[in-house]
Amino acid sequence: MSNVLSGNVAIVTGAGQGIGKATAIRLACEGADIVVAEYNLKTAQITASEIEAVGRRALVYHVDVSKVDMVRQMVKDVMHDFGHIDILVNNAGVSEIKPFMDITEADWDRITRVNEKGLFFCLQSVAAQMIEQVPDEVKRAGKASRAYGKIVNMTSISGQRGRPLHPHYAASKAAVISITQSAALALAPYGINVNAVSPGVVRTPLWVKLDEERARLTGAKRGESMTAFLEKVPLKRAATPEEVAAAIYFLCSPESDMITGHTLNVDGGYEMH
Repeated sequence: MSNVLSGNVAIVTGAGQGIGKATAIRLACEGADIVVAEYNLKTAQITASEIEAVGRRALVYHVDVSKVDMVRQMVKDVMHDFGHIDILVNNAGVSEIKPFMDITEADWDRITRVNEKGLFFCLQSVAAQMIEQVPDEVKRAGKASRAYGKIVNMTSISGQRGRPLHPHYAASKAAVISITQSAALALAPYGINVNAVSPGVVRTPLWVKLDEERARLTGAKRGESMTAFLEKVPLKRAATPEEVAAAIYFLCSPESDMITGHTLNVDGGYEMH
């Protein structure tokens, strides 16, 4: 444990399991108090208990990030409870394996409503509060000598090339990269850094679900799609949620104050191909 983030309040969406949970706990271990922003209250409470076990404050907040009014109310309530917001990790997301020609309008809307629309308005709502916290002299100058807020968006290597078995998910994650760059430009005058993390294969419940969906569609055995994919990864293994959380922590820490608009791959070298 350290105190690098002592005094910081971090909102982590989708913090009930996987990368979101690992990130929430890592930021807490570095000294931050955490808002566990999650749709599933059962998993959120488990995460909150682990955060409290390391001596940090945890607030469980039930939110559907696809509903803009709920997101804006969350920001107001967090401000009421904590008084400031310093970090946002936009991790909440959904995925689905489905062939290109079988995608329906409902499929498209369900994925993009959370991964694209939800991420954008969560970012916008938190950024508005972060701007309020920036000193007036910094606003007048239009430049900052240090960071006044850190925002990290979760994209995916699927957002960096076409994916015939989940084109709607790939499109939503490509949009996250674009949103990250746009937000970095818009928020730079206020000293608010916006970056993205792009994982490859990570051993999470989501990957297990996707592997099962691939097996059902292709007739492969469970685990075969992961094994085949990992053969293309230079490091020949999947990442752990904690390894991805370490990259997110770096982008939330003072060590990354000169980094903005960047997408950091945590993929074992896969995107070098």
